[in-house]
Amino acid sequence: MPQAAFVSLSCSLFSKQHRWTALSRNKTQNVTSSHIEGSKKLLGTPRFTLSRSKFLNPLHLSTNYYKASSASNKAGIRAAVDKSESGGSPQKSSVGVSPTLVHTLKVGFYFFLWYFFNFIFNIANKRTLNMWKYPWVLSTIQLGVGALYCTVLWILGLRTKPNVSKKLIKALIWPSLGHTLGHAATCMSFSLVAISFTHVVKSAEPVFGAIGSALVLGEFFHPLTYLTLVPIVSGVALSAATELTFTWTGFITAMISNVAFVTRNITSKFTMVDFKNEKTLIAQNTYALITIISFFMELPFALLMEGFPPLVSAISGVSKAKLFGSIMFCSLFYHLYNEVSYLCLDNVSPVSFSIGNTIKRVIIIFGSILVFRTPVTRLNFIGSTIAIIGTMLYSLAKAKLPSKREKQ
Repeated sequence: MPQAAFVSLSCSLFSKQHRWTALSRNKTQNVTSSHIEGSKKLLGTPRFTLSRSKFLNPLHLSTNYYKASSASNKAGIRAAVDKSESGGSPQKSSVGVSPTLVHTLKVGFYFFLWYFFNFIFNIANKRTLNMWKYPWVLSTIQLGVGALYCTVLWILGLRTKPNVSKKLIKALIWPSLGHTLGHAATCMSFSLVAISFTHVVKSAEPVFGAIGSALVLGEFFHPLTYLTLVPIVSGVALSAATELTFTWTGFITAMISNVAFVTRNITSKFTMVDFKNEKTLIAQNTYALITIISFFMELPFALLMEGFPPLVSAISGVSKAKLFGSIMFCSLFYHLYNEVSYLCLDNVSPVSFSIGNTIKRVIIIFGSILVFRTPVTRLNFIGSTIAIIGTMLYSLAKAKLPSKREKQ
């Protein structure tokens, strides 16, 4: 009897163990369906109903953990940044670094590159124009070098190619036209007057921006915002009246560049509305397409105005190789500083960008005075300072005081 009982108990245990092994083997073979069912059970079923094979299946656990952690990490980073921007305390990522801190460091690096590239370009551009006084051709070459630079990056796969369509090209026509005229006029002004004076005149761009917003967009600012335009206008006027390198052509071309760049900014607000969600149209690609279109726009005018000028320096002792290198150098930095400026604008508010642009202009004005030893009178210095302060006040007032459109 004991032996019969032992044999019966052994057979029962063996039968249960066989069924358990078969069940586990069957669930392991159907790993795909196990993943789906496991996800459903993990979300809506008490864990006591899960079969043991799901807990012992490392592929199931790692796959679902990766998907869940990837989504939660992105949501966590976005929530941390949003919380920080709204005044809350930023959360830390899994590696102990605040996403807000990472974003701040990235934007700070972009601004550093923007200032550095812009300063190098202005100095190199002025030196090139002192040797080779062909501003139309030089500005066209600068656009051409930028267009070639972006095309090479797309061909080599170092940058995502934009999805170009006829609709996109049509939307970029007006912004590109404003960019073309603004760049050519700025280069002409640089060739005629001191860099510092051109940038003082260009600090009056908010005046034309306010006028353009009212006439084209129907947006009217707060009266105090318009009041900040008074020191801008008066400062530019005082600086112009006391500028030792003043010429009417240099002054007018700088003013034309203000109108042109404001036209570029305003027209892009309503021509590019349909492409805000285009993933391939990143900041660099947007500027690259504008550069390519602008190059073909300016090329016929450059040939008409200056033809094919000889590669001969107006300064004795400068070889053709050195002149050619100077042209290529300033052309490359022209594209780099503009490309980085689009990255800055893509990561900060328009007001922060305007304030940063004002600070950049101050650096260029005083930096160029030191490099080229530009003579500056006391009244000229006072006028320049008033204009720059007025530009800063305009940016702050525009941010703090709502326009009539915002109230409505």
